[in-house]
Amino acid sequence: MMERPINDRMRIFCEGIMAGFPAGRAYERAGYTARGDSADQAASRLLGNVKVARHLASLREAAVKKAELTRDDLVGYLVDVLKTPVSEIGQGHRLAQKVKVDDTGMMIEMPGKLGAAKQLAEIMGWHKPQEVKVDVSEKLAEIVRRVRGK
Repeated sequence: MMERPINDRMRIFCEGIMAGFPAGRAYERAGYTARGDSADQAASRLLGNVKVARHLASLREAAVKKAELTRDDLVGYLVDVLKTPVSEIGQGHRLAQKVKVDDTGMMIEMPGKLGAAKQLAEIMGWHKPQEVKVDVSEKLAEIVRRVRGK
């Protein structure tokens, strides 16, 4: 038997929970009639509903995926910083960080290309290997601490 999808009130309730509303307030915002403490109790019961719990889990999973930043995402962003000519950065451009308008006109800041190049080189492992001189009388733990700068 196929399970019916959640109804509109349940969906709005779940969206309220995801927006950070307390369960009772999300319950009221969804159009349910209970108020105050009874809304809190009813919301608690609704959170136990299997369909609502599944829907909330899928919303949370989607939010986590949307918030994830992968190594490839960061590398792509840094490459964009390096390859995008400064003249192409306008007010609505995704690389525009700060927009300042005064009597002389509009000034738009973007991430620094040198900083992006350094960060990209580090992420990609393009930096020169570090030479470490080892005194045979040192213990391995001491060497590791020294190399790490601690």
